[in-house]
Amino acid sequence: MLHEFKLPSLGDGVTGKVTEILVKAGDQVSKEQVVIIVGTDKVDAEMPIDTDGVIREILVNKGDDVTEGSLILRMESSPVAATAPVASAPVASASASTAPVAPASVPPAPAAATPVAAPVAATGGSYEFKLPSLGDGVTGKITEILVKAGDTLQKDQIIMVVGTDKVDAEMPIDQAGVVEAVLVNKGDEVTEGTVVLKMTTSGAVATTSQSTASPEPVATQATPVAASPAPSPAPSNTAAPSGKGSHRVSPLARKRAKELGVNLNEVNPAPGASRVSYKDVIAFVKTKLEKGSSATVSSGNSLAAKTLPNFEKFGSIERKAMSRIGVLTAENMQYAFNTIPHAWISEKADITRLEELRQQFKEQVKKSGGNLTTTAIVTKAVCHVLKQMPQFNSSLDTTTNEVIYKQFYNIGIAVDTPRGLLVPVIRNADQKSLTEISVDLTEISTRTRDGKNKPDDLDGGTFTISNIGGIGGTNMLSIVNWPQVAILSMTAATKEAVWNEAKGQFEPRLMMPMTIGWDHRVINGADAARFLVQLKHLLEEPFAAWL
Repeated sequence: MLHEFKLPSLGDGVTGKVTEILVKAGDQVSKEQVVIIVGTDKVDAEMPIDTDGVIREILVNKGDDVTEGSLILRMESSPVAATAPVASAPVASASASTAPVAPASVPPAPAAATPVAAPVAATGGSYEFKLPSLGDGVTGKITEILVKAGDTLQKDQIIMVVGTDKVDAEMPIDQAGVVEAVLVNKGDEVTEGTVVLKMTTSGAVATTSQSTASPEPVATQATPVAASPAPSPAPSNTAAPSGKGSHRVSPLARKRAKELGVNLNEVNPAPGASRVSYKDVIAFVKTKLEKGSSATVSSGNSLAAKTLPNFEKFGSIERKAMSRIGVLTAENMQYAFNTIPHAWISEKADITRLEELRQQFKEQVKKSGGNLTTTAIVTKAVCHVLKQMPQFNSSLDTTTNEVIYKQFYNIGIAVDTPRGLLVPVIRNADQKSLTEISVDLTEISTRTRDGKNKPDDLDGGTFTISNIGGIGGTNMLSIVNWPQVAILSMTAATKEAVWNEAKGQFEPRLMMPMTIGWDHRVINGADAARFLVQLKHLLEEPFAAWL
């Protein structure tokens, strides 16, 4: 039966661009197999097919703009997936299971890849795979199932993706063998210890190799068209890729690679895995850092890790696993600090008058749903300075030795949460009033602390502000949030005695310390000093921004 696959929703009114097409006419595909990748300004989204069958026609090209409902491909839908469990059946039964493919006038996939499950299952022991810990008391939801009954698995192959409120976690299998049954469905709630599949652990891989290397008469009779010069089928979710750059990539891996500047063509999946996972990307970066490779790290070499001493000989200890956010923050911080030649300079702003104005207008802003904070005011002032000094709103492309000047001003605000440090973004802050910035800041800060961020809350920042004034401190040297080139830190404002030349006496003034950290490859020290001087002037004389 002819089936048309249309693009599902990318978000309300969102248009995307086709960045990769992973199948072609004649390919046999299974339900949930990814067929194309569509990029938006927020994410690269993998698009899985919604039925089994054989591709007849691809109706889009790489680079095409698409939106919800766009017709992507036409295919002949059929119960193709049912062929795997039938491999050990009589010849007539096997032929019947493949018969629906013939009317499509497209050569089906070679049958040598499937008739392996039954011989292995007959000799192996049954094994239940239980979900490992997602975190203390954390419950997750199955977002992707990448295997099915009859699939042959390698140890550490990713079998499913489980989403929590913190991260989408890829789950690798801890044994090699053949899947007997998948015991969960997409959307199911799971937690540590949930049995997600049963499998046969035995010499499944060896049996598979023998079956494909030495074709049995039954297999030959069941698939008489295999000898014809047919196009190669698209790999299933469990097919191992061959050759560098030809493998599939998970959405998490693609996002991490984009954040870390990694060329995915240089990253291979773990042995036996069907696609590159985010762990493969992180392992690749760590290897490059340890080797001091200029391909990934543009300057500076990472020191080799040293073995920790045995602390227990000095007294009792307790080990606690880092949160997922903590792990990602540590990785990003290490990469940024190893990559960017940092420098910092500090200044103090007299915000006595500014604080009086803040107190005067905070109730008016509160009626609109926002809090008129010092951070909101500084965000507005920073946008004005960034337009005067665009190098602070840029990124460095080390592959072309070009500085990318951004014509938009998305200000990241560092937020302390129970899960760790996160940096949500106020988009187009330069186009918003102080009240609008205050409302946005209140909303994204609340969502971030509650763990309810929207997909694009944390993406696209061009400059970061970190304010720990509510806690304390007299100075803070923050690490630049790569791929940005600068970060502003503020600490607690305190009353200080300041000499008033006109009155000839000291006066108590509310002074706020500020520190700008910058990438010395893009920004020099004199410009950093000018940045702080301009910002100080705006905070001390707010009317100056309107002149």
